[in-house]
Amino acid sequence: MDLKIKYFGWSSIGIYSDSHSLFFDPFHRQYCGVKWSNINDYLDADVVCITHGHEEHFVDTPEIIRRSGAKVISSPHICRFLRKRNKISNDQLISINYFEPLEVGSFKITAFKWKHRDINLPRAITRAVFTGNTAQIKWAWNGAINAPFYAPYVGYVIELKNGTTIMNYNEGFNTKMTDQEIQYLGKQFNVDILLVGMQLNFVNDVARGVSALSPKKVILYPPHEKFHEMMGVTSLPWSDFVEAAQKAVPEMKVYSAEPGCTYS
Repeated sequence: MDLKIKYFGWSSIGIYSDSHSLFFDPFHRQYCGVKWSNINDYLDADVVCITHGHEEHFVDTPEIIRRSGAKVISSPHICRFLRKRNKISNDQLISINYFEPLEVGSFKITAFKWKHRDINLPRAITRAVFTGNTAQIKWAWNGAINAPFYAPYVGYVIELKNGTTIMNYNEGFNTKMTDQEIQYLGKQFNVDILLVGMQLNFVNDVARGVSALSPKKVILYPPHEKFHEMMGVTSLPWSDFVEAAQKAVPEMKVYSAEPGCTYS
């Protein structure tokens, strides 16, 4: 089976099978001074999976699904927002519940819960206004008005027709997830390819997550690199995350993704 995985930047990732394409959190607009993709990159979408309702994970979704005709898989909260606020047809919206698999096209899709690091939206808005940070003001405004900021956090396991499993843990490896919670997922899923964010100082959390899930390959991607730069926040070097992941599972292949990278 021909499988291709492409990292576009931010948390935007495409999975291409022989017959269908699936995108996580497609995002194409210029943002924090960079533009890594355009809408044409997503118009062949058959399925769009949204992990949560923060701006850079959500705000390009309505336009993409209108133009592509793709099915949206996400939490009931996000599907309701798309229907009521963005006037997306019910025919394109599929609500998913944790650990209740759905089959869409050539993909078997199972959702699981992960925990985001703490973000206080009212405080972020106040700080942005006080400091005059226009990019942060825009982010906070979109988060409060144009995106379902408080939607649940959803990770996905995608099983292909040949049995290959791809888990997208998104930003979930941080101090909020306990060892027991991650180990439970490791018992539920046999993970071939793990997609997971690397950011800030969560090196040890990535290592313990990779250890619990023990995938054959892990693709580490920086979901907020330019946003953190705009905020004046520094992450540990990407090489630290790669080294920690490799040490956790020595036989595993580890990739540090950059925007535009493709894997097969």
